Amino acid sequence: MEDATRAGVWSNEAIQIELEWLDITTQAITWTALDGKAHDFVIPIRDNSDYYGCGERFSSLNHKGQILPIASIDRPENKGVISYKPVPFYMSTRGYAVWLDSAAPATFDFNATQRDQVLIHCSASRVRLVVLIAGQSEYLLNDFTELTGRPRVPPAWSFAPWKSRDVHRNRDEVLADAELTRKHDLPGGVIVIDSPWETCYNNFVINERQFSNPAGMFARLRELGFYPCLWLTPFINVENRRDMEGIEEGPCPIFAEARDKGYFVKTPGGEPMIAEWWKGRGALIDFTNPDAVRWWHDQIDRTKPWGVRAFKCDDGEGNFVQDAVFFDGSPAAEMKNRYAALYLKAVQDYIDTRLDGDGVLFARSGFTGTQAQPYCWAGDNEASFSFENGLPSVVLAGQNAALSGLPFWGHDIAGYIGRPDKELFIRWTQFGALSPLMQVHMTSNLGPWDLDEETLAICRKFAKLHTSLFPYIFDAAQEANRRGTPIIRPMVLAFPRDRVAASKRYQYMFGPDLLVAPMIQPGTHRSVYLPKLESGGHNTDEAGGTAVSSPGPRWIDYWSGKPYASDSTIEYHAPFDRMPLFVRSGAVICMLPDDVDTLAPRYNGLSADVKTMDDSRILAIWPGEPRSLMTYDGIRVEGGSNRGKSYLRLSTSAERPIELRRMWPDTDRLGDGWTMDASGAFAKMSLQVGPDVIEVTWPETQWK
Repeated sequence: MEDATRAGVWSNEAIQIELEWLDITTQAITWTALDGKAHDFVIPIRDNSDYYGCGERFSSLNHKGQILPIASIDRPENKGVISYKPVPFYMSTRGYAVWLDSAAPATFDFNATQRDQVLIHCSASRVRLVVLIAGQSEYLLNDFTELTGRPRVPPAWSFAPWKSRDVHRNRDEVLADAELTRKHDLPGGVIVIDSPWETCYNNFVINERQFSNPAGMFARLRELGFYPCLWLTPFINVENRRDMEGIEEGPCPIFAEARDKGYFVKTPGGEPMIAEWWKGRGALIDFTNPDAVRWWHDQIDRTKPWGVRAFKCDDGEGNFVQDAVFFDGSPAAEMKNRYAALYLKAVQDYIDTRLDGDGVLFARSGFTGTQAQPYCWAGDNEASFSFENGLPSVVLAGQNAALSGLPFWGHDIAGYIGRPDKELFIRWTQFGALSPLMQVHMTSNLGPWDLDEETLAICRKFAKLHTSLFPYIFDAAQEANRRGTPIIRPMVLAFPRDRVAASKRYQYMFGPDLLVAPMIQPGTHRSVYLPKLESGGHNTDEAGGTAVSSPGPRWIDYWSGKPYASDSTIEYHAPFDRMPLFVRSGAVICMLPDDVDTLAPRYNGLSADVKTMDDSRILAIWPGEPRSLMTYDGIRVEGGSNRGKSYLRLSTSAERPIELRRMWPDTDRLGDGWTMDASGAFAKMSLQVGPDVIEVTWPETQWK
């Protein structure tokens, strides 16, 4: 429209159309059927470009040619085009995005039926479409998350590796996961206790025949630096499945109370809607009823004495609500998607109101807005290299989640269904280390110590890498919160003007400076495209005065320091102990020392032998002209080069120890004050840095 402030309403005997400008780049169009009945709306958008988003998807990244259902569906087998976490939002490479502001059944047809049109089908009485025109995808994600909810930053302790099993049969197995993690020098901060663990599913009463002395068990986890995470779903059973000795027969004791108070989703006849699910027969909590939510919170309160601050929110896909009646009158058709959002919000509200916000959930389902309730995981996948339901499909799922506003995401190392072999366990662990959340979980209940010494050593190396990168990851988490920019950044997002990069589905940026190319197939070689980087500009030579062009920026092999030209494709050799991982030249990456065991704070009851995160930091300075940096905890770095010298100017909000590490330096040109580490990988300098600026220099990089 010519006038950005104009809004209008048009109608005839059947339909009303309302047009509004939310701001200068965001327009909303609403179609309302005047008879109040659901109709099949078909909205055509003329376009023939490439399309990204639409929630966590496992089979494509660029969705051109696909018809994607907007329906939350649980499917452990090959996923195809379905999703646990559909988000009715896509971004076009033409520089616009569309969000369907509706939970009603819908499909997005990306040039599959009409070559030059996107067709949005939605069955509802009212359809609202929001069009965002902001250019590049990072700006579109910023605008989308501003409208639907900024991703909430999880607490620091939750970024340490998680250890889970499909089932812990007893107390000894829970403690074994924690104690073996510490024994084998593996960092970790969360132990997930999946189902079953209760006397009835979702009554939050621990099964003491399964877990004897539960208070002692949870105290031991706390002593070792682990927070417990407990499994839950929104069902309460009228008939339990007795999967473990100690589970009660018949109805869960709290079923009658919830039924009598009207806290369940109902049938059209007013009775609780009873559904078959994989743990018995039960009814769903009606999260549209505020009293039901408060009552449910009271049940969860039974876990507070154990120090529980994480909840694995399984199920929630709304598979059982086709004819349901809800307290607030919501149409059942819309609740197939909306139910997940209400369920997860109820858990987040519990964390906010009863745990002072110091907790996380870990969700399988999701929808628009659930980015405000971190974390989520990729659901049930098989332990294989299958493109349909194995490791490659999960690599796509993480990128699709990122492009849909879901930055805090993880997956089951090394595939939930089946038993992984050594190679798959290692390769999936490597991918997990370069994911926002790193979690081991599988039906075979393996830990890194259950294979061989080589596997254990490699898993230790990558778990330490993930943990040492915490400051870098947490800085990226702050950016996700401020602007919607995800931690996993697909090539099309990170390099929007590089068409070759956009075609590379199985590599991504992890934060701003690390390029990750997971080994998605058996073997030790894979092709990696190194995207074009902006030129390094001009500097002044060491003698002073003569302007010379600095060498173009490079990609640096994380493991060897070998530089590679940008805008190039290489064949990379990756033995089991490494994966293709590259650093943007000039990057300054803030890290922790690699002896940190947990990211939990130093609390009462924590063993003195467990190393927690303190104020000490490492700044890893990669070859090239160093760039500036501001960390979440007050480290300020100004980097640059001048007269043949590179420099960093450092200060902090409070005095702290910082070790500078110049990665892969020229050993003949170290400069004053630098000492070469025995590993040969870096030169180091230890400083005590405070509010006063300290300048450190060294000879400028000379590319060989």
